[in-house]
Amino acid sequence: MEGHQLKKFIIILPLLLIIGGMVIVLKNMKSESSSVIPKTTVSSAYDVERLATQEKTSSDMMKTYKKGNYSLTHPYIIKDPYNVAPLTTLVMFKTKEKTKITITVEGKDTESTITKTISDFKTEHEIPIIGLYADYNNTVKIKSEAEDGTVKTKELRIETESLPEDFLQNEVVKANKEKMEDGLTFIESSFGYGYAVDNNGDVRWFSSLPIHATFKRLKNGNVLYVTKKDKQYNEILEMDMLGKLSNAYTIQPQTYTNSDVIHHDLIEMPNGNLLATVNSDEKYIEDIIVEIDRQTGEVVHTIDLKDILPENFYMEYDGPSGEDGEVDWFHLNAIVYDESDDSLIISGRHQDTVMKIDYSTSKIKWILADHEDWPNSYKKFLLTENGKDFKYNAGQHAPMILPDQDNNSDTLDILLFDNNNVISRGNKTESQKYSRAVQYRINEKTRTVKEVWSYGESRGKDFFSSIVGNAVYQNSTGNRLITSGYILGENDSAESRVVEVTNDSNANVVFELKITGFEQGSHRQVYRAWRGSLYPDLWEFKLDY
Repeated sequence: MEGHQLKKFIIILPLLLIIGGMVIVLKNMKSESSSVIPKTTVSSAYDVERLATQEKTSSDMMKTYKKGNYSLTHPYIIKDPYNVAPLTTLVMFKTKEKTKITITVEGKDTESTITKTISDFKTEHEIPIIGLYADYNNTVKIKSEAEDGTVKTKELRIETESLPEDFLQNEVVKANKEKMEDGLTFIESSFGYGYAVDNNGDVRWFSSLPIHATFKRLKNGNVLYVTKKDKQYNEILEMDMLGKLSNAYTIQPQTYTNSDVIHHDLIEMPNGNLLATVNSDEKYIEDIIVEIDRQTGEVVHTIDLKDILPENFYMEYDGPSGEDGEVDWFHLNAIVYDESDDSLIISGRHQDTVMKIDYSTSKIKWILADHEDWPNSYKKFLLTENGKDFKYNAGQHAPMILPDQDNNSDTLDILLFDNNNVISRGNKTESQKYSRAVQYRINEKTRTVKEVWSYGESRGKDFFSSIVGNAVYQNSTGNRLITSGYILGENDSAESRVVEVTNDSNANVVFELKITGFEQGSHRQVYRAWRGSLYPDLWEFKLDY
């Protein structure tokens, strides 16, 4: 964040706090009894304090840089410049002629070498080095090429410290690199660290900031990262791969005092704002969505699922819940924005339900769930299965909208991770025998649904995850990257599996990562995984001071 922007936020901070504290009152969309549920209030604010700390860090680096006469042969080197990404380094220097720079971080084999060319010709160079190995004397080569073709090189040796003692252990079971989606595999743990491994299972990036579930890439190449502010996970950071912040927001719930204020999902909307799943009060939890203005940090829209679904779903819920009397009746674990009709697709694990609602009005468009125990007034929204060998999702996670699959404007294909763990409704005979990734094709006009692809059934209990999980469509290959995050074994063992498979009807495994080093009940398992680059295309680092 530039200095003049920070000063602007400091000046308007009192106003932001007033705005952030405003109560967002929802319409009481329906009531089927005389009981009254308190209205939800959630506020948020721009975290000026955290950004001010970074501003000083950048200022100090620039002051040191200006005092020296740094060149390609004698560069200014700062390891982990923002103290949040230990396997990164910032290198700064000047050249007499305008040059473009190519960085090469040598891998332990040819295929794990990371190369990035910064194409602009400049005389002032601020070069992010990303992808170092931990506990290793890394070789980094910097090539400078002038406009007349003159080339100069510099080799650096950058030593790094070991990974934290409580870091998860990563073992590659299979890697058919020719058929895999390009990039590193990024790991979101439920609690622990966000990190990335290469095709050999070596960690090449991690953040030392504590994480709670959310670690996602934005359109601009930055990542969203949920971390702690004091004792609660109520801080949203937007940062680049070097650890430099662009934005930071603090969410303040009404009365909720436990740690997981922002609990499962956080996405970017087409207008640039953020949607977050949050906890608001002490009784009914994991059923609130807020929209956060990217520029101000203000909450500008709130959706309370108690205003949408039947009252008895939360008033009479007796399934898995939180501590101290918390009622986790819906367990909202995913949100997806559908730009085609300004709607949200949301996943409620404890209702075994995926549903689509109008974003502005919260009116239901369809419900993907077993038809058991739905009131008559909701049955018109229920999707009806079309075809044989169909099973409704149960305890599911992570629906995502796929690119058009059948050239039919009436249909929508979604991919999700079906934990196959019945909580409130579903096929109890099949429950807990396996978990799977499944592709459903929904005809939104006729409100029918059929299965067109799945993977996981044949692996049985060895792939069953009672909680967490993910399934991601890979745009270049059409492969699917599947996370079965909480697989329990004998002698209290626990592991996560990240598996990349082809999109064939009989899918073939092209990559499999086994992750251990956590105990049952520790909540340190892998929640989601995704594939990406350490140097995203749209990202260009600038110190900005």
